Amino acid sequence: MSETALAGSDIRLYRFENGLRLLVDPMPGLKTFALTAIVHGGTRFETETQSGWAHLLEHMVFKGAGGRSARELAEVIEHQGGTINASTSYEHTRFEVRGMSHLLPLALEVVTDLMFRPTMSPDELKREKLVVGQEISEAFDTPDDHVFDLLQSACFAGQSLGRPILGTVKSLKPVDAPTLRQFAHRLYAPQNMTMCVSGGIEPDSTYHALSAMLEGIEPVAALPEPLPGQFSREHKHLTRRIEQVNLALAFEGVDRFDDDLFATRLFCEILGGGMASRLFQSAREDRGLAYTIDAWSTQYRDTGVIGVYAGCLAADVEPLCELIAQNLRDLTHDPLERELERARAQFKTSLYLNEESPAMRAGAYAAQLLTYGRLFGIDEQARDLDAVTRDDLSRVGQLVLTQGGCASAILGPRLKIEPELALNQIFST
Repeated sequence: MSETALAGSDIRLYRFENGLRLLVDPMPGLKTFALTAIVHGGTRFETETQSGWAHLLEHMVFKGAGGRSARELAEVIEHQGGTINASTSYEHTRFEVRGMSHLLPLALEVVTDLMFRPTMSPDELKREKLVVGQEISEAFDTPDDHVFDLLQSACFAGQSLGRPILGTVKSLKPVDAPTLRQFAHRLYAPQNMTMCVSGGIEPDSTYHALSAMLEGIEPVAALPEPLPGQFSREHKHLTRRIEQVNLALAFEGVDRFDDDLFATRLFCEILGGGMASRLFQSAREDRGLAYTIDAWSTQYRDTGVIGVYAGCLAADVEPLCELIAQNLRDLTHDPLERELERARAQFKTSLYLNEESPAMRAGAYAAQLLTYGRLFGIDEQARDLDAVTRDDLSRVGQLVLTQGGCASAILGPRLKIEPELALNQIFST
């Protein structure tokens, strides 16, 4: 084990011999804590035949671990007022516990049991496949969820990054308990984990409590790193007997390490990030073409997405695409200083609000250390936001407009025009 006091803060970084890293972030005066453990491993690490296994595994560890049953795992935390949760994304798996400070040793025990000592009962696996099957059906039945699965497959066709996180009933059917245990052993490799605890806690006691839970946990051969993402520009159109068209468009964006990361986020905030954004004002307030419309960006380690989502009537798809195209061109060619100031203010406020929340700090710090190998101070991030100029916004817009096409997903009633014809409006001069 090695210990480091991070410059300019009370945060302590501990590195265990098995490679796991622990950040302890004391927040004096608080009586609660937030624990986040992030695994560098998720849906992107699956082969095609393993689609959905990482998510299924995240479910299965809660069916029994460390000698506790599924009920006992839930009750042992909730009985003392705490909460426990987990989630799977394309590149990460997260485990989170929140509670009063005295609960922390038990929280560390439960989380390490989930990651390293799951029971993997065959009977529980059989039942959980049925539960995940219901979750898959629920996502399919929810248009504004399903359209994003379609969009992901349009952006990254034939790749793990383009497959649904939930997998399919077919891909989950053959997995058995020994196979899933072996998959877990490699996906949850300790050297690929970072844990952060923020709140009313003390560094040394936190370290010693976790150290006892890690005895006998050795580094293992982790799953191979995923292949670089290749952005594709496919169009997915699924006709459903529903009232609204769910329209999602995507362009290739920047990755997490790109110098234009903050510029991209500000560009999307101005384009469709809130009620004052260009798309909301023009599409909803001025013309009534959509009840819901927004823009966003997602960054992965090696690629990214800039997207727009809207819900509209079938008759409004073509004028809405024209309006999206016009807003993209206008923002690219003439970003306004007052818009940039608004977007900066939104992001800065979010940064400082998150800095006051143990849960947000624990999640952000764990992710930063896992991804970048260091923490970013709030003042450093504020300076990065201040450094973004109107020229930077224009450069991001040019990245979108010069791609020559976009990926798209349209889910809803039958359209009178070919969707691709409407989408071509985005690149017309």
